Amino acid sequence: MARPARPERKSELLSAILDYLMDKTLAELTFRSLADGLGVSSYVLVYHFGHREQLINEIIRGIESRLDSIRATDVRDIDRDAWRAFLLESWQWTMAQRNRHLARLEFEATAQDVVAAVPRGTAQEHFRMLHEKSRDWLVIQGIRPEFADTDARLFTAAFYGLQFDFVVNNQPEEATEAFELMMLVFFNNLDRRLATDGQHI
Repeated sequence: MARPARPERKSELLSAILDYLMDKTLAELTFRSLADGLGVSSYVLVYHFGHREQLINEIIRGIESRLDSIRATDVRDIDRDAWRAFLLESWQWTMAQRNRHLARLEFEATAQDVVAAVPRGTAQEHFRMLHEKSRDWLVIQGIRPEFADTDARLFTAAFYGLQFDFVVNNQPEEATEAFELMMLVFFNNLDRRLATDGQHI
């Protein structure tokens, strides 16, 4: 009689897989190398993840889940303090060395997705989600939609770019200073837009 599956086992394996990948790339990942690294059989991995592409999807989905809170939030319920707090919380997540490597894996998966025959599309979806949430939030603050869309794209690109800066350079203090400046520019620009009714800036 087959042993019943333990739902928590897949979660345990995924956590161990992320630890294993701290000094490795997705490109070199195989079920055999992963099984050897974790001290389990390839059958266990196939049983829980099916095939390699499904495993990669699970890894990336786990990393990207940090955005679930903002995805589920109605921007009409976010004031300036709450928006600032979300940005700071997200940045602080990135600053942990373990999460730096998770972000590295996310960027690697994004680069692969651009040329994949069947792209996952999650990176584009998450960029679009943050851009649209930022745009809608700016409109609610009183910014005209045509300005809010461009401002939100600039903000989103800078947000991801600073994460990439930290992944590549591993200079947390310098990256954080740039992030804080980006936040200051974002809110100053918001105030300038509102002060001029968005007509001359």
